[in-house]
Amino acid sequence: MPEGSLFTDQPVGSVISPCRQAAGAAPAKKWDVDCILKILCKNDKKIVDQLAKTTVTTLDDYYFNDPYFDGKKWTIKQFPAAGSSNSSKKSISIRSDMTCEGAVDTFYHEIWHQNQPAGMGWPEPSEDDAYYNTEQWLIDRGLPGNDSIRTKDPVTGKIVPDKKEIRIQVQKDYPGPPPPVKGVPQPKPIDKKTKTNETKVFDPVTGKTFWRPSKAGDTFDGPAVFVNKKVVDPKQWKCP
Repeated sequence: MPEGSLFTDQPVGSVISPCRQAAGAAPAKKWDVDCILKILCKNDKKIVDQLAKTTVTTLDDYYFNDPYFDGKKWTIKQFPAAGSSNSSKKSISIRSDMTCEGAVDTFYHEIWHQNQPAGMGWPEPSEDDAYYNTEQWLIDRGLPGNDSIRTKDPVTGKIVPDKKEIRIQVQKDYPGPPPPVKGVPQPKPIDKKTKTNETKVFDPVTGKTFWRPSKAGDTFDGPAVFVNKKVVDPKQWKCP
């Protein structure tokens, strides 16, 4: 899994699909720009500067309807999203009903996607990379994160991101290709025929696409549903 600092000399690039981050439970108190700035302006002014050049859209509800084959028929596997990023459009979408700490987690995750190398595969390795580096940043800043993807380093005793658990969760939650077999990437579903239960797949080894009978667990990136979109005034992203 790629590791490194957020702001590098690597080019800002696009990935195969707009990147996402999974949503959590809605809080009693919601975030606003001021509380985000109070956290970021202390040590991460560069992130604020990049947000000022990004179209940030808030949403009251946000999810993806990913096609999913359950073994008998094609159905929908809904992915509740905390946020998403499109680096080619320099845009970030984020839920409005998160805590300040949850929102800053999502902003960092999506800004990380904005700065990943061009052509990085989605959801892997781009999501593994974003979750790992976001969690490391949260640990470094003493901010709450996701305990399920943290572990204790057996040598240093320090809390660190759990690479294995991140890989497991990305493969479980995201509409990605099956895990590699003996190191060989497996064909990725990209389309479906509902009446005949067939799946169109792309084989990254040969570069070819073909149709085959649908298999339980086949899934691919579905359409996003946005509820009550509002654009944040970019002038608000400014540190004192």
